[in-house]
Amino acid sequence: MPVAIEKSTHAGVGFSELADSREAGAAAAREALRNAELEEPDLALVVATSKHDPVALRDAVRTVVRPESRLFGGSAVGVITNEHLGYAGFQVGVAALSAPGIEIELLIESGLAESEYAVGRALGRQIADRAFVTPNVLLLYDLIKRYLPGEGTSFNMATPLLAGMSEELGEWPAAVGAGMMGDVGGATPTFQLLDDRIEQQSATALVLSGDVCMDTIIMHGCTPSSRYYTITKADGNVVLELEGRPVLDVISELVGSESDRSWEEYPEFITLGVNKGDRFGEVRDDDYAVRLTMAVDKERGGLVMFGDDLQPGVVVQLMRRTLDLDYVESRSRELLERIGDRTPFLAAYIDCAGRAGAYCGTDWEEAAGVQRVVGARMPLIGWYVGCELARAAGTMESHNWTGVLSILSR
Repeated sequence: MPVAIEKSTHAGVGFSELADSREAGAAAAREALRNAELEEPDLALVVATSKHDPVALRDAVRTVVRPESRLFGGSAVGVITNEHLGYAGFQVGVAALSAPGIEIELLIESGLAESEYAVGRALGRQIADRAFVTPNVLLLYDLIKRYLPGEGTSFNMATPLLAGMSEELGEWPAAVGAGMMGDVGGATPTFQLLDDRIEQQSATALVLSGDVCMDTIIMHGCTPSSRYYTITKADGNVVLELEGRPVLDVISELVGSESDRSWEEYPEFITLGVNKGDRFGEVRDDDYAVRLTMAVDKERGGLVMFGDDLQPGVVVQLMRRTLDLDYVESRSRELLERIGDRTPFLAAYIDCAGRAGAYCGTDWEEAAGVQRVVGARMPLIGWYVGCELARAAGTMESHNWTGVLSILSR
């Protein structure tokens, strides 16, 4: 049943890098309660890297928050808070929340590895069947399907998950989401935390409804660098041809004048964008769905994409990365302006792990821009993920190499 919150609004965030999972969970939870000026939160959002034991972590957080507190969260490559940022270590983040007029509902569907679409339909049906008042959804799912030494990692796809949910929901409520992973290599199974349950191969939803609004902005940090090309051949999530030509030939020509990269270096470098808005109008971040190449199909000469919706007839562009701090800070300020005279109380930043400095080769962290602008105004909890979910031109889409910033307000 939903939990009605009847106390004054409080929110706070805690962070730890202690190696012991029990100590880390307790320390982060205590700091979150202290910063929120709370003794008993109604919700604790918990994210942690795969170096932590999820059972010990859950038990530690539970000893700090009250038995009735709802727990929600899961695996992350790293954690971002107002003052801290770290990844690939022992990072733990906890956000504690209690606010009047807000109801909390936690939903789950298992069996993701068998059928993302079926899980999406079932989860969407759960949301649609409930008479939520102005629902705001945080959707989490296990990105890693399986890891086999010597064979690599296979992924659960967000596109059929979202398609299944859309089938049931019709018009989406305010929503964001993340494909959760505990390390960039994908070698460690992910976990989902829902109250006292530790789940895997699941999709979960935190629904906040009532006197709350969620505003969101996407930050791709890349811009079109080619004309439009139509996909003419694909197989599942493998793009094989653009306008009747082998995709590797086309991409090689496009990047040849500006890069000395060979096709072996395309994974996690080549990014394709799908403009969901006016193709011949102003280029707007909010209109693009961005897909990253995760591998090259050497036998067929195809690009293996994070998503299986790049099918024949879809029009794409090659995207060039333009990420910098000024851009992140500007987009963060733009989101704050959208809040208007509402009262913000918590921000969440779902950030692609590939944008972390150590992974994209920069000596600065783009998440610092969110910390400076938004973290100076309200509690901030962020985590590094493998796939980001947010609207593009009004439709719910999966993204890669993207930051998704949301603010909850009254």
